[in-house]
Amino acid sequence: VFNIVTILLLFVAQTSFAQSLKSNLPIIVINTNGQTILDEPKISVSMGIVDNGPGIPNNSLDPFNDYDGNIGIEIRGSSSQMFPKKQFGIELQDDVGEGVNASLLGMPAEEDWVLFAPYNDKSLMRDALAYKLGRDLGQYAPRTRFCEVIINDIYQGVYVLIEKIKRDKNRVDINKLNPDENSGDNLTG
Repeated sequence: VFNIVTILLLFVAQTSFAQSLKSNLPIIVINTNGQTILDEPKISVSMGIVDNGPGIPNNSLDPFNDYDGNIGIEIRGSSSQMFPKKQFGIELQDDVGEGVNASLLGMPAEEDWVLFAPYNDKSLMRDALAYKLGRDLGQYAPRTRFCEVIINDIYQGVYVLIEKIKRDKNRVDINKLNPDENSGDNLTG
């Protein structure tokens, strides 16, 4: 009986906590309008981001000031799909479901992003730290931002917003190869 009561109290506390979350991290709020997020296909939902800037606390009830629009969202990963804390692939979308480029949390504009759930990393920062070290060494590595995530008014925890690795002038800046460019200088540059 004690365990059930404890679990119920934690659930109620978690739900009400999410409705007025205050944090120094940006807050991402996702509303699925009753839909279940699946591993394909992406479902169209709404997302807003509160980021009041360095040194200014963020509140989940503040107006969305970094992004306020539609996204397509799906569960991503392979073995990580078994973890209780899911990670998501998101695509920024317009009103008719077409991809749109936008900057999120100061990173260059693109339509594809990852909400990485560092569930099995209790420090929550191994991947973000490795990416930063790579960038500091002059190599390409995706940019990241820590954030708090709320889905359907339920607090999900700390996530890392990561640029999805893809060919783009602001990400992996390489030309697309033509089918006949498969050897020599054409292939290697």
